[in-house]
Amino acid sequence: MQNFNKIVRSYTLGGIGQNLVYALMTSAYLFYFTEAVGFSAATVGTILLVVRVISLVIDPCVAVLVEKTNTRWGKYKPYVIVMPAIISLLLIALFFQPGFSKPVYLIYVYVITLLFWLAYAFFDIAYWSLVPSITKDERKRVKLLTVCKSGILFAAFGLGITQMPLVHLLGKGNYRNGFLLLSIILACIFTIAGWLLSRSLSIIDDENKTNKHSRKKLTLKDILTALRYNDQLFILIIAKLAIYIPLSIKGALAIYFYKYQLGNDSLGSFASMIALPLTLILISSCPKLLKKYSDKYIMSICVLIQVTLYLIYFIQTDISMFYIVIDGMSSAMLGVYSLFFTNMIATCVEYGEWKTEIRTESIIFSTNTISSKLATGLSGAIAGWVLTGIGYNPGMTQTPQMLMTLKSLLSIVPVTGLLIGVLALRYYKLNSDLYQKIILDLANHKSAKSSNKTT
Repeated sequence: MQNFNKIVRSYTLGGIGQNLVYALMTSAYLFYFTEAVGFSAATVGTILLVVRVISLVIDPCVAVLVEKTNTRWGKYKPYVIVMPAIISLLLIALFFQPGFSKPVYLIYVYVITLLFWLAYAFFDIAYWSLVPSITKDERKRVKLLTVCKSGILFAAFGLGITQMPLVHLLGKGNYRNGFLLLSIILACIFTIAGWLLSRSLSIIDDENKTNKHSRKKLTLKDILTALRYNDQLFILIIAKLAIYIPLSIKGALAIYFYKYQLGNDSLGSFASMIALPLTLILISSCPKLLKKYSDKYIMSICVLIQVTLYLIYFIQTDISMFYIVIDGMSSAMLGVYSLFFTNMIATCVEYGEWKTEIRTESIIFSTNTISSKLATGLSGAIAGWVLTGIGYNPGMTQTPQMLMTLKSLLSIVPVTGLLIGVLALRYYKLNSDLYQKIILDLANHKSAKSSNKTT
């Protein structure tokens, strides 16, 4: 495809803007509403759970709407242009505290959180659905995702490094003001990034317009059939949830461990400093590793390394650097998982079409979006309930028993999830050889159909 490098750059910028907002929501939501607002951890956890349950119903409808979109601006461009600004305004509204009574404010938080994730679903599904449309060449796709994920992770870890220092600096010690000003900055970045991405979509959308007449309109039966027979997609989603939910729980709990056990809520910044260069090294080495090994094999090795790191958490020490190094090294593995899960789900688009003759980019990538949101939502809810269950009191001195239990959970929870995830991945069978066969079969099938129409 012409201008491929330009599209890679624009696509990466869009991903950076999106994931800065996502990183703030997932890393700061529980902490902000407990420490800055004063809600109980269980209350915040319940918000996250309710919103996720509603999203499970709404997000598939969003995916169908995106899949059926057909405008003069193309299939994905309307969402890429409009949604960043809407998401950004909702982000700011979430970290803005109006002068409502506490019950009314709680309703306000429920509504804004739900609207945020609804708007986010439109953008996220459209954004990742672009991958198979940009290129079907396996090497180009790996390059696209490698550059994109490197940029996204650089931004995410960069925010991890600077988030709490910036909150303290911008708010001058006030969590409320600090998080609000930080949300405004990230909202502006996302809005601009979305606009820049939309400018490069004309080539992709032109190709979609050219191909739209050769693709039949999808019915609900087609969509259900496409999902039903895509067994490899279900394996990936199970593995992803098994890995991401426990790791997200651990991530949500870590800041409380840093603040109350180690005495500094900014220690996560130092862990991100270690994670950032390691992540970039791992991501940049993935294309070379994929020439020798399968996605599944590389991921399995990373999982086993991460399990070993979290088991080391059981060593008793109050040395902050000990935990910072472990968390930094462990977080670097997430970059590998993110890259490979996205790449493997993109492969499932062609696999699904190969098995059913039904192509559904938006529907298949919506499962990735829904699973990610489900993981963060459930993990936030579970983390909130866990904190309440082990005796956490916002802003107060914590009991030694609470801190000891919290530390144990930071090891047991992620190890359990990682082991379940790697077992699920054993059943994934889409390697490079099978993918090349699928692409060839699809090309031959389309060529045969075109020849029949001509004759």
